Amino acid sequence: MGVYSSNILAPKGNSGMTLLSSHNDDSTVKFPDIGFDFFYNDVNCRTTININGNSWIGFTGATEQLKVNRRDAGADNIYYAAETVNGKPTFRIRWEGHQSYSTWGTLNLVWELILFDDSAMILIIEKIPNTGTNSFVNPELGTTTLTLESSRSYAFIPQAAQGKSYIIQEGSYIQTDIKYLMVDGNDVKNWDSVSLSYVKVSELPLTAEKFQTYGDDTYHKERTGLISTSPVLKIWSPLAEMIAPQITQTIKPKPTIVNMKEDILFSEAYIIDIINAAVTLDNAGSGVITFIVSTDSGVTWKAWNGSSWVLVDIANMQDVKTKGMSVTVLQGITEAQWTSLGLLNKTIRFAWYMEVTSSVDVLKLKQIRVNYNTV
Repeated sequence: MGVYSSNILAPKGNSGMTLLSSHNDDSTVKFPDIGFDFFYNDVNCRTTININGNSWIGFTGATEQLKVNRRDAGADNIYYAAETVNGKPTFRIRWEGHQSYSTWGTLNLVWELILFDDSAMILIIEKIPNTGTNSFVNPELGTTTLTLESSRSYAFIPQAAQGKSYIIQEGSYIQTDIKYLMVDGNDVKNWDSVSLSYVKVSELPLTAEKFQTYGDDTYHKERTGLISTSPVLKIWSPLAEMIAPQITQTIKPKPTIVNMKEDILFSEAYIIDIINAAVTLDNAGSGVITFIVSTDSGVTWKAWNGSSWVLVDIANMQDVKTKGMSVTVLQGITEAQWTSLGLLNKTIRFAWYMEVTSSVDVLKLKQIRVNYNTV
């Protein structure tokens, strides 16, 4: 895998390229074998890439998956070339044309697309009138609207294997033989795929030979096997100059079960039973929270499943997540259903499972209020 660069690439032009199609109004044409495996959304697109005179590309066939000012346009010429960059194979596409099919010879829409064998791409805009649709069908993330400008380039870098979950940003992409090693104190470590941990392979100082011998092709965010509180990720490339990659590690809390330490008592003579429960919380994003209750000071736990109270194993996090009550279910329990729980001791306590799936999720339980029926 290569690295992102903020540098803007200039188009190379059509010199030395092979002409695929000319005076193309609405026709879809297919490129020959591009010379290497290129995956998009789990599909090997080596022999399936199509392009259309209305300024779109289909990676998996005649489907509009990348649109560059897509409208009823016209391609004066469409070219391709198999090239080598930094010792790696690439496939470059060049589309030259105009925004309207009736203005042949007026080249006001010109762009190039470079494909890499690790599913990354660079879109280079030479000219664009921005009178049509700019979008990209981004696997796993949905269709992304693109903001494109003339004399700009844009890097499409997959964040998941087989060409999925692309990050798209203005700039470019550098693919080369990059190797990664972790410095843990005085020890040099690489990732062991058997033990799924970092293991010692050498000691400082680092040399190019050590990177070539022990270096990992990809870096691993896990810290298993690391002892130092501040290990250092080291990166090596044979390029004389290389943009320093930016690595961001996002940390999110693990799922947890919160258990009230004390019971809620409602032993006063004037309290007959529980009418309902009300929950106040902030839940912005995809956070998950489920509730269970106990009437015997936490010895056993139960949840209402819509027809009866069922036992829940509080020591089993998945059991609490699966059987626990959502906010809607908890607040919807009727007075009769609360009574069927068995409240002779007039004590109750709550526990709840909490989980967030993204670093931007907000999940805060502010209050559980129990409302009583009184004499």
